[in-house]
Amino acid sequence: MSSSEMLETSPEKRRGLARRRARMVAVPAMLLSLTVGGLGLSTTAHAADSPQCPPTSAPTCGGGTPPAPVNKGKAPITGDAQHPGKLTPGKMQADTLNLWRDFGWPNWRGIGDRDASWEVRNYVDSRANHHHEWIETGGRYFDNGDSLRDFMNGGRAGSSSRGYRGTFQEYIAHWFDHNPNREGERTGQDRFVRAINTGDVWFTRDHYKSFTYLGKF
Repeated sequence: MSSSEMLETSPEKRRGLARRRARMVAVPAMLLSLTVGGLGLSTTAHAADSPQCPPTSAPTCGGGTPPAPVNKGKAPITGDAQHPGKLTPGKMQADTLNLWRDFGWPNWRGIGDRDASWEVRNYVDSRANHHHEWIETGGRYFDNGDSLRDFMNGGRAGSSSRGYRGTFQEYIAHWFDHNPNREGERTGQDRFVRAINTGDVWFTRDHYKSFTYLGKF
């Protein structure tokens, strides 16, 4: 419509045309905002190997698609206080267990329920190669299905661990050559899980489907 036609149009019609144009501008702007918001939700930290979810958590706790399952079954556990499992000396898992022990086993009470990472070694070897070694927690472990509590209450971790009412912490059972605490980092499936109050430690190589009891650390 030309400016001369607008002048010949009644005030009511001019206001109606202005409102319709405003709506036409608003719809593309809203679609743009939805597109940008959708892109912002596309990345999650450690979505593929996320910590275990609380038993009462929402279906999207793990951050992945599909939602991370909550394991409510009993996980088989090998080893006991009299015959604890052994990690292969010199291998990364045994080395990482010592790193966590030397580092004092930080847990969710001080660092929060999710993961945290630290550089524990930084050195140059005899060939002038610079080495960085990082370790990372996996967050609080909720023992869905009570596999570990039943193990303790049944006396398999020793009499001092019966009746355990404390909590557990999980730790990634290998070290990294860089800081792993960033978006999209794959952390693998091997974990140590430790009863915070007693020091009982289990190892799982399949993300909590089965465990080996290692003893108190």
